[in-house]
Amino acid sequence: MIQYIDSHAHLAMLDFQTDTYIRLMNDWANLGLVSILDVGTTAKDLKDRLALWEHCRTKSGAQTNLPRLYFSAGIWPSEEAIGDWKKHIDELESHIKNVPRDTLVAIGECGLDRHWNRLDKGSNLRCERELFAAQLDLAHRYGLPVIVHSRDAAQETLEVLQDFPGVLGVIHCFSYGPQEVASFLEQGWYISFAGNVTYKNAQELREALQATDITRLLLETDSPYLAPVPHRGKKANPSMVQHQYELASRIKNMPLEDLARQVARNFSKLFIQP
Repeated sequence: MIQYIDSHAHLAMLDFQTDTYIRLMNDWANLGLVSILDVGTTAKDLKDRLALWEHCRTKSGAQTNLPRLYFSAGIWPSEEAIGDWKKHIDELESHIKNVPRDTLVAIGECGLDRHWNRLDKGSNLRCERELFAAQLDLAHRYGLPVIVHSRDAAQETLEVLQDFPGVLGVIHCFSYGPQEVASFLEQGWYISFAGNVTYKNAQELREALQATDITRLLLETDSPYLAPVPHRGKKANPSMVQHQYELASRIKNMPLEDLARQVARNFSKLFIQP
């Protein structure tokens, strides 16, 4: 059986009850899903996400057929977080400082969003950059990689990342083209593609995937968002990541099993290995 990793999902946003959560995790494991990276978006959500997973593991008892779950913690650039970014950073650090490194494997998602945050909407772009930079600094101090959200802000994202040359990570849900792929790869970053790479009008994204070095490629669902074809319009879940793998194997002209093994090596190198 092909083994898949979903390198970016928001499981709490799927809003499952515990019994449903356990059943679905078993179903996903039976489809070949071996690992999920559950990604944070607010300063305080890590505690509840860890507690939910621990409750599920305890309640599942002898059941062992569950994917391995890893966690990140970070602050998405919401208006609330940007408006009082120092307070949010302090709260985030208070939650991450005592979590084991084999559980908390990344800072993020964090970054810049020029779709929602713009000068013509009155957004405080300086503080948004400060919020992003502060999380890159946390990553540097705690020795963690970073999951970066970058939308309509490729060059600005690169400029901030260049201020932290010792910090690496992944540009998740990549939304640019081959030229931007080259720029991020040159800085040592990984590139991850979500379900929208399967959409009919996403030819530039598929060209970006083709341009991505196979040793820097990750694949994700960004659940519950961006369900891939043939599930477009539904709420995405981690089992759907197999469609991104199948598309990537065709674009890269690689056997699916070989591609999955390479993505697993990439995931391990970035997030798991100390």
